[in-house]
Amino acid sequence: MDQGYVLHVVSHTHWDREWYLPFQRFRMRLVDLIDHLLALLDRDPEFRFFNLDGQTIVLEDYLQIRPENEERLRRYIGEGRILVGPWYQLNDEFLVSGEATIRSLLVGHRLAQAFGGTMKVGYLPDQFGNISQMPQILRGFGIDNAIFGRGWARNGNPVDFLWQSPDGSQVLANFMAFWYNNLQRLPEETDAAVATVKRARDLLAPLATTRHLLLMNGVDHLEAQENLSPILKAVSERLRAEGSPDEVRHSTLQQFVDALRAEAPRDQLPVVRGELRDDPGGMVLAGTLSSRMYLKQANWASQVGLEKWAEPLQAWAWMAGDYYDQGALRYAWKLLMQNHPHDSICGCSVDEVHAEMMPRFWQVQQLADELSERALHFLGERIHVGEPPAAGPAAAVVAVNPLAFEHPACLEAVVEFPLGPARRSPVAPEVDLAQGAPDVQDVQVVDPTGAIVPVQVLESTLAVRKVLSPVELPLGQSVRRLRLLVSAQSLPACGYATFHVNAAAVQPPPLETLSPSQNTLENASLRVDIGSNGCLTITDKDTGREYGGLLVFEDGGDDGDEYRYQAPRTDRVFTTLASAPQIARVEDGPVRATYRIEHLLLLPEDLSARQNEAGHTVPCRITAWVSLCADSQRVEVTTAVENAAKDHRLRVLFPTGARTEVAHAEGQFDVITRPIALPPEWIGGSPFRPQQSFVDVNDGQRGLAILNQGLPEYEVQTDTDRTIALTLLRCVGRLSGGGEAPAADLTPGAQCLGRHLFRFAIVPHSGSWEEARIWQQAHAFNVPPRCVQVEHRPGSLPASASFLQLQPANLVLSAVKRAEDEDALVLRFYNTTDTPVEAQLSLFFPVRAAYRANLNEERGEALVMDDDHRVRLPVGPKEIVTLLLER
Repeated sequence: MDQGYVLHVVSHTHWDREWYLPFQRFRMRLVDLIDHLLALLDRDPEFRFFNLDGQTIVLEDYLQIRPENEERLRRYIGEGRILVGPWYQLNDEFLVSGEATIRSLLVGHRLAQAFGGTMKVGYLPDQFGNISQMPQILRGFGIDNAIFGRGWARNGNPVDFLWQSPDGSQVLANFMAFWYNNLQRLPEETDAAVATVKRARDLLAPLATTRHLLLMNGVDHLEAQENLSPILKAVSERLRAEGSPDEVRHSTLQQFVDALRAEAPRDQLPVVRGELRDDPGGMVLAGTLSSRMYLKQANWASQVGLEKWAEPLQAWAWMAGDYYDQGALRYAWKLLMQNHPHDSICGCSVDEVHAEMMPRFWQVQQLADELSERALHFLGERIHVGEPPAAGPAAAVVAVNPLAFEHPACLEAVVEFPLGPARRSPVAPEVDLAQGAPDVQDVQVVDPTGAIVPVQVLESTLAVRKVLSPVELPLGQSVRRLRLLVSAQSLPACGYATFHVNAAAVQPPPLETLSPSQNTLENASLRVDIGSNGCLTITDKDTGREYGGLLVFEDGGDDGDEYRYQAPRTDRVFTTLASAPQIARVEDGPVRATYRIEHLLLLPEDLSARQNEAGHTVPCRITAWVSLCADSQRVEVTTAVENAAKDHRLRVLFPTGARTEVAHAEGQFDVITRPIALPPEWIGGSPFRPQQSFVDVNDGQRGLAILNQGLPEYEVQTDTDRTIALTLLRCVGRLSGGGEAPAADLTPGAQCLGRHLFRFAIVPHSGSWEEARIWQQAHAFNVPPRCVQVEHRPGSLPASASFLQLQPANLVLSAVKRAEDEDALVLRFYNTTDTPVEAQLSLFFPVRAAYRANLNEERGEALVMDDDHRVRLPVGPKEIVTLLLER
């Protein structure tokens, strides 16, 4: 190249907040790093820039220890010498929700801006692959570029290309083909430093599309190279003396991107569409999808609690006149995001790290529950619940559906009938009953239309209810507590419906059944036959098609580590195909029936025992509760595993019978179609793929979807039945390295011994996943309605209402929240399909104005709104839409 290369030397650290050391120990090293960096910037004006890894959480971590240095930090960030943001933290992209990725940018931008400036670079140095919608997400924050380290096969491909999301959004991407340490440390001796720079240049130059090359000076946890300025000066002088046209610059990622953008031949750059998950050699570390599955499940519960309950309920209560607790929600989100970096949520750190993660998850769930209950209490007090429709003891229950579509539901409600007054010194319920308090044994349930609906009493107990008050010590009240199942034909979208629960005045009708014969479940849509080995055969009654051999548990050895699954050289695989489980009906009625299937597998105790027929075995009990609800099109399974074995992987198998070469899995703001067979160039690659709430295999005529709650790993096997394998447990004993790990890398906690509970569901269907609306089935399974008991009283809100109606059905609601910076409601939704649609939103609460906004909640186009608070707008294929609605 006649002009020579411009070698952008970027000083940085990659800061894993917790990994092979726990957080506080790494934090003290971070304090050292920033202390030394500030001193270096003070004394060396030629050391121009340092990149703090694209994060802002490091500022909070540092200033909690060194608050006296806040102004120095602000000064250097404001001057552009310390680069921070755009992220709050560098989360794994596949193991968290799409909303969580947006929130990292939302929080990161505001924190960085408060300190003086946000680096507008889509920096993704070490994420284990990149999601399909990342270009659209980055564009939503005004970022037109991405610099990343995994998910793109080198194989002679250029490092510069245009990366395109399914909606058509593009960013200019640069792949760090030789990692983010291709100039990790420059030697002080000039000859050696020049040779090091030339080696880095010569490796990268053949893959570059411009004369601008990115040389990363740093790596994990390294401090700034304090002698870099004189070394770079000496290298530049030597190159000039040699007549080299190359230029060495102490640069930033932003300056590199600006130069690349100015010179890149955009019309000649390849366009790469969708997710970046190329995996030759296993570089996306797919085993992390199933390491420490309990973390994934806790994260799922936390995300559902915040995204589907706390935020929307707080928002609707706010629209009805309540206080929106922005501070508590921000705190909860930050707490959750502390668990989202790849070394954390991926389950690939030392045991102490993951032990410290669980209290964060618990606290997030506590906050989500408390904020949800407060909002429900506010709304419940304002719902008009008239006099009970029948004499005698009565109660009212409000069923809340946060999803943006109507659907039938099997409601679980706890209803309490008081037996006496609330007392400071409560008495036993039996005392109140002995004094003549009316008791309740059977109930009728009346829906909002006045119809009596099926009800099933699961449990009836006498209890003492705790009555809490902000102005008085807790009181106790004796009650008859009923746990009910109620069949709701339809619940309003983003709304609620009120049901009346009355003491039955007449003899209850004969028991209806959803189990018409032994080991059978049946409703209007499905028939489930349980074989003597515990396998299920499901018949789709609409088509007559059968799906057999379902719910086989398979256990094989794992000689890998927290990063990678590795099949042992010698293995013994165990399944329940030849099992003789105990099968019992444990629940039946007009609303739901359930069978319990108990397997006992004798598994090798560990890897050495697995490789020896005479090896010691341990009992592992697997109990599956298989349920079918009256109006459901899915079979729900709850599985308890008592794991006593090590070095193994437990999966559950579902033959689909579909004749197809592709599978479809929900991702972040997308449903990804992936080939079932691995590309031949993926030597050493992994067949294990990520999902959010479902994977579906269909041939256009018939299909089978497997829904899950917090179980992100699946494989579709290349057998003739295209069997879906859902991973439940992957148990290993070392962080990394394979073979014999050093003692420091041993992770006995990753063996996941003890009891685990898993939930998944099976949906046979006709046509494609779109035609069957599988995403609605998956979301209804993941976010079942909640019920709250309310008082009979007049109120300003109707007995049933939909706060938001969103059409057409292929639009998925992602967020309902208050705006970060103004008095407005934020709605976010996305189009699941490749077809443009016109969205129509109908709002219950009045709003003054509606605007399109970007993901950073900055206003765009004003939208027309009619007198009934309806808004219409075009939505492109796979587009993510954010609206701002002024109250």
